[in-house]
Amino acid sequence: MRYRTRIFSGLTLTSAITLAGFPGTLVAADNEWLMEEITVTARKREEGLQEAPISVSAYSGDGLEYRGVSNISEIAAFAPNLVFQNNPSFGGASNTAAIYIRGIGQKEFLPTTEPGVGLYVDGVYIARSVGAILELVDIERIEVLRGPQGTLYGRNTIGGAINITTRKPEDEFSGKFQVAGGTDSYVNLLGSVNFGMTDKLFASASFALSQQDGYVDRLDGVDLGDDDTVTGRVALRWLALDNVEVNFSIDVTRDDENGPPLNLVGINLGNPVDPNTPPFAVINNIFANFDATGVPLPGAQFDGAGNPIPCAIPPAPLNLNIPGCYDNRYIGGDNQGTAPAYSETDIFGSNLTIDWVISDSFSLKSITAFRDLDSEFARDGDHSPLTISQFVDFMDQDQFTQELQLLGNAADNRLNWILGAYYFDESGNNVNLLDFTVSSFRSGGRFDNQSLAFYAQGTWDFTEALSLTAGLRYTDESKSFLPDQIIFVNKFAGTGHPQLDAPFMQAGGRILPLLEKEIDITETTPLLTISYQINDGLMSYITYSEGFKSGGFSQRVFPPIVVPFTAPPGTADIDLIPTFDPEFVQVWELGFKYTAPSGLFRVNGALFHTEYDDLQIQVFTSVAPVTKNAASAEIDGGELEIKALSDSGWFAELAVGFVNARYTDIDEATTFVASSNDFERISEWSISGAISKQIELGNAGNIQARLDWNYHSSFFNDTFNTPQIAQDSGYDVVNFSVAWQDRADLWRIQLGVENLSDSDHLVTGIIGDAFQSYEQMENRGREYKLRIGRRF
Repeated sequence: MRYRTRIFSGLTLTSAITLAGFPGTLVAADNEWLMEEITVTARKREEGLQEAPISVSAYSGDGLEYRGVSNISEIAAFAPNLVFQNNPSFGGASNTAAIYIRGIGQKEFLPTTEPGVGLYVDGVYIARSVGAILELVDIERIEVLRGPQGTLYGRNTIGGAINITTRKPEDEFSGKFQVAGGTDSYVNLLGSVNFGMTDKLFASASFALSQQDGYVDRLDGVDLGDDDTVTGRVALRWLALDNVEVNFSIDVTRDDENGPPLNLVGINLGNPVDPNTPPFAVINNIFANFDATGVPLPGAQFDGAGNPIPCAIPPAPLNLNIPGCYDNRYIGGDNQGTAPAYSETDIFGSNLTIDWVISDSFSLKSITAFRDLDSEFARDGDHSPLTISQFVDFMDQDQFTQELQLLGNAADNRLNWILGAYYFDESGNNVNLLDFTVSSFRSGGRFDNQSLAFYAQGTWDFTEALSLTAGLRYTDESKSFLPDQIIFVNKFAGTGHPQLDAPFMQAGGRILPLLEKEIDITETTPLLTISYQINDGLMSYITYSEGFKSGGFSQRVFPPIVVPFTAPPGTADIDLIPTFDPEFVQVWELGFKYTAPSGLFRVNGALFHTEYDDLQIQVFTSVAPVTKNAASAEIDGGELEIKALSDSGWFAELAVGFVNARYTDIDEATTFVASSNDFERISEWSISGAISKQIELGNAGNIQARLDWNYHSSFFNDTFNTPQIAQDSGYDVVNFSVAWQDRADLWRIQLGVENLSDSDHLVTGIIGDAFQSYEQMENRGREYKLRIGRRF
């Protein structure tokens, strides 16, 4: 496989672009491979990107390699209306994905919640966000599907889906390797080899290693935000018969890091939910002069009446002489946390796909997959030597999926249809160990989820120009949760505080009853699309679709919660385990796809309107967050993608995304979220553009120069629109690279600068448990990277 013939084969660009002054004319040239149309499988069958009546962006593996993209989250820089964050959340996993498309997604990593955007690898659903920041190795293409995919993909795709397709083994011997180094001891090694074992059995193996030092330092020498990931994949392809193909793959990932690069930027001393329940920072300061037994600490200070002198708390001046105070002395500078900080994840996956072409009119596909996830992560949430909020999480998860697809055509190919059946089985444990000011306890429990779905979709061509697509999916889902939440130590029992002295707060007390709670969900999701080929180069479509994100359980519970701890008369104890229902979307979309007669200019665009009901809102009930269906909303927006090529070697692309999300109804008294608040983690505008030039050097090869720019407008990181963790202004990032490639298209050397202007911006932010702290995660800053690659 050659760089030159594949590098841009999958790049799709959206947005309006003014080509006045663009060097050269848009005519065919030797480098028209830059505009080669990628084949996508967004609708479970192969079709050209420009032929599919769906809002989808597609990127080839070589195109991503050309951009210097090494993990899946980096595609958010140029895919419109996509947010793909490495999300620290409360627990501290450094490889947890928070994915949003068109304003809909999920930031919570707990297995009792579900994502709003589906992530798929070779047709296999990746159920958990932990470990979902995937390293990209041996990738054929990535498709970003916008809007609900409730018919062909099913539940938990109400925002959209990301579909990753890996390369299949081929019969010829080939391979590649790449060595890269850069800022903060960055090292990236990639390698793959492909070979034929017999005339019908082919194999491939690939490997990736990524390492980089962290960029937030702790006083104890731990560097947060580092990267240490190893990924491997082995694949076999067997042409069992002339009409039967079997593909089998195994992938493994090992992630061993120090946790997310969070900084403490503020301390909150009030609890907006319950003013009578102070946050843990204040409780710590009340008892700062004493240990848990009431014995004065060395250096304790007292007033004339023998009462302890309180700690100074912002904005009051600091009293640094009082031991154990938690105040703004820990804000700024190096992270002063001392509790363990680490993030370790092991993933194993296997996939068996069988394709059987039964006849010219029928084919059958079976996808059988198993995945195993084991993760352990910890962090110091208070960023201090004190014990105010420290976390250790353990998660193990196994999932099995089986999908059958029967595809066919009839009536001289005027009807194309698919029938499918899908089964999903998931089980595991998530244990949250928490050490707070007042107590040490265990949260979490065991989860078990099953889902069975049947779907059908067909496209009827009334004429060569007019087509109708209709689809329907039925989903039956069962979920259960066994909470195992128990108090280990009550550090301030007997102090007279009503909650600290409550029976369930004593050592051995259970926060929730040790009973298994079950919920059943049954939903039907339709799709209807009318597409019209206006002329050879212009296609338009209109789509109505529905989708749902599954309900679940609130497992992160700490007293006092909104339900009583002793069931009222006639209420079973099991009803005290908090649950929430699914959320739903109904979407109208109007889109078009245009390709100029020369094939060297393309524009794709879409407008959408979303009605969003039963939103799952995270509500803080004194200390712990509980999820409730507490809002309805509407979302309007659109995307525009463009790319163009001139005969003089200039190539340009632009992508624009716009989202306007607003609550139409919300329970402000319960959620403490104002109806005028913005959605979390959503920029109203996301814009990216690039321009590149290839300069031919004859026998010496060619030079490729590329300048990338992306812009995101301001956004909030929580539903409360907390200013301390908000990106309060828009920001842009500029990347530049120059590469040399030999004439044989075998060697490639690239030097790149990421974040050329060294701009600072917020990646994400969180509010610490019990509203005791505000934490921010900023970007790394300017980075230099040198890559050397060789194909053979």
